[in-house]
Parts: sequence; C-alpha cells; structure tokens
Amino acid sequence: MPKRIVIIGAHAAGVDAASAARKTDRTAEITLITEEKNAGYSRCGLPFVIEGKIPSFKDLIVFPLDYYRMMKLNLKTETKVTKIDTGKKVVETMDKTGKTEELPYDSLIITTGANAFTPPIKGREKQGILPLRTIEDGERIEQAIRNGAKNAVVMGAGLIGLETAVALQERGLQVTVVEMLPQVLPAMLDPDMARNVEEMLQHKGIRILTGKPVEEFLGKDKVTGIVAGGEQINADMFVSAFGVRANTQLAVDAGIALGETRLIKTNQRMETNIKDVYAAGDCVESVNIITQRP
Repeated sequence: MPKRIVIIGAHAAGVDAASAARKTDRTAEITLITEEKNAGYSRCGLPFVIEGKIPSFKDLIVFPLDYYRMMKLNLKTETKVTKIDTGKKVVETMDKTGKTEELPYDSLIITTGANAFTPPIKGREKQGILPLRTIEDGERIEQAIRNGAKNAVVMGAGLIGLETAVALQERGLQVTVVEMLPQVLPAMLDPDMARNVEEMLQHKGIRILTGKPVEEFLGKDKVTGIVAGGEQINADMFVSAFGVRANTQLAVDAGIALGETRLIKTNQRMETNIKDVYAAGDCVESVNIITQRP
C-alpha cells in the first residue's frame, strides 16, 4: 500500500517538502492543504505588485497548477484543517462549502507558517485595517487604491512595512509610517544605517514617525484615524505591518510540544515529539548557529 503523506500548508516549506517526498518516494500519496486560494507563491513580492513593478499577483506564483499535476501532488486549496488526531493518525478538514473530510496519514508534515497580527490596541476590531501577508490581502489594498484612497498610514517600519510604504507612495498616495521603536528596520539595521534609510524615505516624500506606538484606532465601525504617541493621524487606508505570529494552534491542540520561543520544537530531522509528525518553516523553532540556542 502506498505511503500516505499529508502536508498542512502549501507555501515554501510545504511545497518543498512535497517535492522532496515525491523525489524520495515515487508511489506515495501526497496531499497538500491550504486555506488560501493560491499555493506556492512569493509573499515577498506582494508590495512590488502594488507598486507596479510586477504586473500581476498571479506572477508571484512559483508553482503553477501544472507543477502539482506533473509531480502527482493532491493540492487542496480553500480548505481548513480543523483538527489533527495523532492517535488515529487522521487530519480533519473543511472546505469552503462546509464539506468535511478525514484524511488518514502515515506521515504528517506541519508547515502552517505565520499569520499577520495586530497587537491588542483599542479599536482593533474595527473594519479597514489591512494586513499584507497573502495575495488576497494585496488585492484588498489594490482595490482600496482603485476606490480612490489618497492618504495611507503604514503601521510598522520593518521590511514589508517600508516596501509597502514606497509602493503606495509610488501609486500617488500620501504616506505616513508609524513605528513604536526609535528607528526604522529595528531588527535589521544599526541606528546609523537606519538614519540613512529614513532620510531616503523622507526625501521621497514619505513621513516617518519613530518612537510612536499606535495607541488607538479611531472611527465608528471603520477606522478613520489612529492615535500614535499622542498624535491623531487621519487617513483613508491603514496597513498593518506590525509583524507576524507563528500559526501553532493546531499543533498545540494536537499535543505537539512547543519550544521556549513558543514555536514548534523539532530535532535535527524536523521530527516533533509525536511519532510520524514533522514540522518545517516559519512555525518551527530554529537554533542560532553561533549560540546553539533557540
């Protein structure tokens, strides 16, 4: 009987795992599951589609549907994994129509990645806070531009935040970037280099506010402004670039151990504490090669 391999997640780690599994085992039944409409695309390119440097979001797709057919991979899109039963070795799923299914596995690989998040800021339940993590997110931002947005606030001055700010500015919007830490790109650059980047962005006409945490989202049902560092900033587009959080809840619910960084703990073979369950990608704890610590 062919080995059954189920992979939860169908982006970089998931598709690479599926491809490696197929090359190792020509007869295995390999299934990839993703909640998104599209699989195997470059998230890093999303701001460049918005800017217009890349013509279409579809151009970000690295692995077209023909690839999965050629590799004999069963790809399930717009399908949510609702439960992992490691005792029965079954994954429970629900598709966009509400149809449920149980998929048995011999080996399970968790590549659930990370999700965009907004911190617990007053008013964050309001509509109009736009993350940029998926193609669908990018399409919503694109639609907001086409609907006539003129002023944008980008909350977070990491790489995606700054790339998005430049993209929106190139599309003709007035852009303000708000960052709670005292510099842009705080996880990447020292203060001297960060100042150079900040000056370049300001020269392009982008307003940069550092050392100003977002304290409140204003508006009735939809966000119309924010309060950051005591200053009220109004706009008609609000992009959440606060960062991402690993998507580990499925693993936790299944009894899979997390490490001290609250990511899935694996050994050097990417095995979890549960037999025949592996994990890879952004949801997994990594070890610093210098310190040998997570």
